[in-house]
Amino acid sequence: MSVSPKTANPVKKHQREVLLWILLPVLLPAAVLVILCVVLGIGSASGTIQSDQITVIMSIVATIFIAIPMTLLCLIPCLLLVVMAYFSGRAYAHARTPLRAARQLTGQIAQTTSKQAPRFARPLIGLNARLTRWEYTLRRWQQPEALPAQEEKQDE
Repeated sequence: MSVSPKTANPVKKHQREVLLWILLPVLLPAAVLVILCVVLGIGSASGTIQSDQITVIMSIVATIFIAIPMTLLCLIPCLLLVVMAYFSGRAYAHARTPLRAARQLTGQIAQTTSKQAPRFARPLIGLNARLTRWEYTLRRWQQPEALPAQEEKQDE
C-alpha cells in the first residue's frame, strides 16, 4: 500500500500551515513597518526627508494599521448576520412540515374549544347567578336597618 507524499508526514503539513496561515499574516506587515521605520530613520539622518514628511508618512501608516483591523472587525458581524439569515431560511425549510402540523393542531383545538365552551360555561353561569342571589340576601341580612330620618328642628 503506497502512501501519498502529502499525507506522509502530518507534522510537516501542520508546521507549513501554521507558517502560511498564522505567522506570515502577522510577520509580513510587521516587517514592512520595521523596514519603513528604518528607511525613514536613514532618510531623516541623511537630511533627504524633512520631519513634516515623516509625520505625514507615519500618519498614513498609522491610519492603515488602525483602519484595516477595524474594517475586519466590523466585517465579522456583517458576515455573521448573512450566515444566520441563510441558515434561518434553511431551518425554516426543514421545519415547514412540523410547523404546518402544529398550526393544524392549534386550529382543531380552537374549534373544539369554541364548541365546548358554552356547554361548560352554562352551569358556571347558573351557579354564579345563584351565588349572587345568596350574597345579596346575606348582605341585606347583615346590614342593620336604617334608622328613620330625623326631622330637622327649626331653631327659634
